[in-house]
Amino acid sequence: MLVNGYKIEPYAKLTGAKLTGANLSDANLSGAKLTDANLSDANLSGANLSGAKLTDANLSDAKLTDANLYGAKLTGANLYGANLSDAKLTGANLSGANLSDANLSGAKLTDANLSDANLSGANLSGAKLTGANLSGANLSGAKLTGANLSDANLSDANLSQSKGLLIASEWLKQKFKFNKKGYIVYKAEGNPIYQPPNCWKNSKFITEIPNPLRSQNCGCGVNFGTVDWIKNNYNITPNGETRIRRMYLHWEDLADVVVPYNTDGKARCARLEKGRLL
Repeated sequence: MLVNGYKIEPYAKLTGAKLTGANLSDANLSGAKLTDANLSDANLSGANLSGAKLTDANLSDAKLTDANLYGAKLTGANLYGANLSDAKLTGANLSGANLSDANLSGAKLTDANLSDANLSGANLSGAKLTGANLSGANLSGAKLTGANLSDANLSDANLSQSKGLLIASEWLKQKFKFNKKGYIVYKAEGNPIYQPPNCWKNSKFITEIPNPLRSQNCGCGVNFGTVDWIKNNYNITPNGETRIRRMYLHWEDLADVVVPYNTDGKARCARLEKGRLL
């Protein structure tokens, strides 16, 4: 089809095209070259832009809901205020892109490159950012409620005033009781999958340096969890090999606690004191 005199089709050569406000909903522009194109205010909802080259393109205030941008190149693109809700951006390259105030709720950004991107004020609620590179990204004021940041790289990212991320201290208060020693947490003992160090067997305290990255759901350290988490992940029987032991997370050891952003009921720390078996 022709829009503003431009042929809209897969692998179209549209470098510098002027498509401001164009209706391109459900268009197939897979593999198209749209470098420096002006697509501000354009309607690209449901469009197929997989593998498209949109380097330095202007997509400010564009509508890209449910668009397919799998593997697209959007380095340096201007997506200010764009609506990318439920868009498919798996493997897309958005390094250095301006996504401030953009709506990325429910977007699939698995393994996407968002290094040095501006995501200030963006809505990332429910977005899937598993394995995404967010190093150096500006996420100040971003909404991250329900976002999946598992294995994401957040080195040097700015998260000031962001909203919706799990607060470790609140999670501990909600999930565990405490006494004068500290929090009463729980650990699986006799785990056939992971064999603990020999030094743990006869020690009152068990220790290990924890992986400090909150985007890592699993990591080294002294792992612990809720009773429900242990029961859901291990075969716990009265006379079984794996049992649940009460542990004490001392107040002075709270500084070493790492609660993953997307925890399903477990966390890790540097030291726990053994209590009785349940």
